[in-house]
Amino acid sequence: MRTRKVIRSIAVKEFRHILRDPVSCLLLFLMPVIILVIFGYALSFELNHVNIAVLSRDRSVSSEKLFLRLDANPKIRIVKRLYNMQDIEEAFASRNIRAVVVAGEGLGETEVFVDAMIPMLAMSTENLLGEVILRNAAETHPSPNVQELPEPRIRYLYNPALKKEYMPVPGLIMMVFLLVYSIMLGVSVNREKVQGCIRLLRLTPMRASDLMAGKTAPYFLIAFFHLGMIFLVCRLFGIEILGNRMLFFGICFLFAVCCMSLGLLISACFDRQLDVLILCWIILFIPNVFMSGFVFPVSTMPPAIGAVARSMPGTAFIDAFRDVAYKGNSLSVAFRPILILAGETLGFTLLSYVIFSIRLR
Repeated sequence: MRTRKVIRSIAVKEFRHILRDPVSCLLLFLMPVIILVIFGYALSFELNHVNIAVLSRDRSVSSEKLFLRLDANPKIRIVKRLYNMQDIEEAFASRNIRAVVVAGEGLGETEVFVDAMIPMLAMSTENLLGEVILRNAAETHPSPNVQELPEPRIRYLYNPALKKEYMPVPGLIMMVFLLVYSIMLGVSVNREKVQGCIRLLRLTPMRASDLMAGKTAPYFLIAFFHLGMIFLVCRLFGIEILGNRMLFFGICFLFAVCCMSLGLLISACFDRQLDVLILCWIILFIPNVFMSGFVFPVSTMPPAIGAVARSMPGTAFIDAFRDVAYKGNSLSVAFRPILILAGETLGFTLLSYVIFSIRLR
C-alpha cells in the first residue's frame, strides 16, 4: 500500500513538472502533432494541381478544344491566357505558373514550355501535360497507328540540361544559415545566462541594443565569409548567377540577418541552453527544411499548409534565390519574398529588443 502511495506521489509530481515546463509541453504535445501534420498530411511528391498559362497562335477551334481538355483535367488549372510569345517570360515570373502550353494550327505544332528549376517536378509536369495533349490529338486526328501521333515539343526553361544541382543548392545554403546564425547565435547568447554573466551585465550601463549588437557583430563578419563560400559553391556546381550579383548577395545577407534575429528571439524567451537548442530545431530547422520547397515542392501541399509555408523565412529565401540566380529577375519581380524576409527580420528584432530590455531591467 505504501509503495502505491510513493509511486502515485512521484507520478503526480512528474506530471505537474511537465505541465509547468513549456518546453516539455511542446515536446510531448505539440511536436507529435507537427510531425504528423508535416509528414503525414502536408508533404507529398504527387502533383495535386499544376497551374499553367496557354497561348494560341491562330486562335483556332482546335486550340480551344485542347485548352478545354486541359482545364477539364482535375490536376491542371489554366490561370492565365497569353496573346504573344513575348509574354511567356513574364508569365514564368509569376511563381504559381509551372508551364505554358502553346497551341498551333495543325497537328504536331503544340509546344510546352516547362519551368525546369526542379527537374523532378518538371518531368512530372511534362508527363501530365503530354498525356492530355496526346489524348486530344488522338481524338482530333484519328489514326490507326498510335505511334504516328507526334508528341508535343518540350522546352525546358532556366535549367535546360535538367541539372540536379539546381534544386538542392538554395536549400543547402538555407540549412547552413539556420544552423550558424540561428542555433549557434541563440546558444551563444543563452550561455551568458547560464554562466551568470547576464547578472554582471545588468550592473553596467548597458542597453538591450548594446547586448544584441555586440553578440551579433562577429556573425556579421562571418556572413561575408559565407557569401564568398556561396559564390564558390555556385561555381563548383556549374550554376551561373543570371541576375544582378549585388542583389543576389544582398538577398543572402538579408536571410543571414533574419536567422540572427530568430536566434536572438528564442534566446531572449528561454533561459536554458537545452531549451534554446530544442526549440531552434523544432520551430526553425524542421519546418523550414521540409516545408520551404527544398525537399518537397510547395505547390504539392494543401492550400492552407502552402500558405503557411510561403510565409516562412526559408521559403522566401529559396524563392528569391531562384528568382534572381536562376531566372535572372530584377528586384521588382523578386520583391515579394524580399519584403517577407525584411518584414520578418524587423519584427523579430524589435520583439527581441523588447524582451531583452525587460530581462535586463
